[in-house]
Amino acid sequence: MAVSAETSRAAVFYDIDNTLVDSRVIYAYLYFALRMPRISERVARLTRTALLSPVYAAAGALNRALFYRLFYASYKGMPLERLRLMGSDAVQKAILPHIYEEARRRIAKAQSMGLVQVLVSASPDFIVQPLAESLGIEHSICNELEYANGFATGKIVPPLLLGEDKARAVARFAREQRIDLLSSYAFADSLQDRQMLETVGFPSAVNAQPGLAEAARERGWPLLQFI
Repeated sequence: MAVSAETSRAAVFYDIDNTLVDSRVIYAYLYFALRMPRISERVARLTRTALLSPVYAAAGALNRALFYRLFYASYKGMPLERLRLMGSDAVQKAILPHIYEEARRRIAKAQSMGLVQVLVSASPDFIVQPLAESLGIEHSICNELEYANGFATGKIVPPLLLGEDKARAVARFAREQRIDLLSSYAFADSLQDRQMLETVGFPSAVNAQPGLAEAARERGWPLLQFI
């Protein structure tokens, strides 16, 4: 990316799942399911999750885009306002308790360095935005659910933030916010995040899955363990 003379800020971009937090998106959904107001709704959503868990697992192993599309279809019919309220509740009770201590230290260090901090995730906005606020992180780049008449359709507003689309979203944010990517940092765990890591001058693989660990060794990137 070409950097103008007026660009002076550096940023740090964080993936969430298995990078900052040790839980996965499935736990946030289960939390939602358990908080449904009527027992019949709770049973229906928990049953759906149980029945589709093998499908989710297979899709996740073979095709992350398919996994996210199948999983977010589970939100179909949920009202926007309830998702926002439950999203904030889920962050406080189901996600923040699982933030790695090393991740908290890194966030504090980045703040002391004056870096612009950004959460970048394929998780939905009603989870990512309150999580960013709770961590004192000022920006987020994430997926948005589609709504019709105030209810989730179960579809994601394109593009789905994976792979190259995630990297393009980071580059677009950098242009808009006048960020010098060559002076910036990124932390992620999955091979799906390789393109995002390649957009910055200081990438690190955190709790790296095998594919990303191999790519990191080939490129000389730090391999970090957050616990």
